[in-house]
Amino acid sequence: MDTNVNSTYPEEISLRELIETLIKGWKLIVAITLLAVLISAVVSFFVIKPTYEASVTLMASAAAKVEAPRTGNGISGFLDAMSDLPTPTLDTYREQVKNPVVLQNTLDDLGLGPDRLTRRELSSKVSVEIVNNTNLIRIKVRDGDPKLAADLADSLAENFTEYVSDLAKEQALASYLYLEKQMNVEKDMLDRALTAYKEFLAQPRGVRELQAEIDSRLLLVTDYTMQYMQKEVEEKAKRAALETLQQELAQTEKILVTKKSLSEDAFLNNVISEATGQSTLQTGQVMMENQEINPNYLALENSISILRSELAMLASERQNIKSQIDRNSAELERLQAELAEKQHQENILKRNVDLAQQTYDAFYSKYEEVRITQSSQVGEASIVVATPAAEPSVPVSPNKRLNIAIAGVLGLMVSVFVVFIKDYWEKTGGGDIPQQ
Repeated sequence: MDTNVNSTYPEEISLRELIETLIKGWKLIVAITLLAVLISAVVSFFVIKPTYEASVTLMASAAAKVEAPRTGNGISGFLDAMSDLPTPTLDTYREQVKNPVVLQNTLDDLGLGPDRLTRRELSSKVSVEIVNNTNLIRIKVRDGDPKLAADLADSLAENFTEYVSDLAKEQALASYLYLEKQMNVEKDMLDRALTAYKEFLAQPRGVRELQAEIDSRLLLVTDYTMQYMQKEVEEKAKRAALETLQQELAQTEKILVTKKSLSEDAFLNNVISEATGQSTLQTGQVMMENQEINPNYLALENSISILRSELAMLASERQNIKSQIDRNSAELERLQAELAEKQHQENILKRNVDLAQQTYDAFYSKYEEVRITQSSQVGEASIVVATPAAEPSVPVSPNKRLNIAIAGVLGLMVSVFVVFIKDYWEKTGGGDIPQQ
């Protein structure tokens, strides 16, 4: 048996043998192919029910396109992220067409109960596609009834646009209510911050009063300092003058000794002449010494005494001025420390007011923006029906010609395979019945 197989079918099969096999089995090939075509034609024309397709085209507004994200910072950026309405894309719209709410509303509008059509069955009949490089969305509905297909497509488009509009309104209303509530909270915080700031400003010895007192004290300390410096200059000048007078006093004789004859004093000469019995000419030649205190010396002593008294007075005045400077300087430091503390408190309160005001203004601005958006019925114009569905007149399935062509190709392939199997079976002795 093995030898027979190897001799009948060598390792290389020639093209001639293949062609001969096909020619030998042409009747079988034709029969199977015709049978497949016949079965396909019968099924396509008499078994498969025709299916009609109705389509409706929706046009999304520019808001439905993808926008660049906002990059605002601070409270404005936070509010944009928290309260901005989401911007649906075309893909989002496409996925929402088969939303259960939309499907159920469509069935309810057409009066189709679960016994006739369910949401799952309707979803299987619907296909959604985005037209390339446009903002158009095409909804296709297939059904055996052409009128029902068109009605389903139109109702589906209408309910979808209403759903998008209602959803946008709900989102806008939610943002509106959130911003309104939060804006009232921020208004209370602003009022509390303003009240605290006003109470601080109403307190005695505020920042401005302390600043005025500090300026006054500073002028007073400056004036005392100038007086102190003037007294020092006067004291230095008087000490220099005192040293000069003391030097002059040391060089001045206290007692002055003078010599003169009696003839220079006529009265005294006569008295002595009478007492001695000598003539006035004789007594007049007698010499005598006279001692008296130097008036310059007395004048220098008096000047020195006055200068010393003035220096003592200047020292006392300078000490009093120094005490005033120290006392006012200490008071100035205390006032400056109090002013710094007051300024720090005022800066904190003012910063709280500014921050609360900015926050409230941001919430109010966003609140007005969302209020206008919500009152303008946002969403109604975001997507509209561009082309309503028309009742189809030609079914889209079955494609009879295509089905017959595919059946012919498949029948031809199957018949060729059967011919080769049959030829192989015959040549290998598969038709012989083994003996017992």
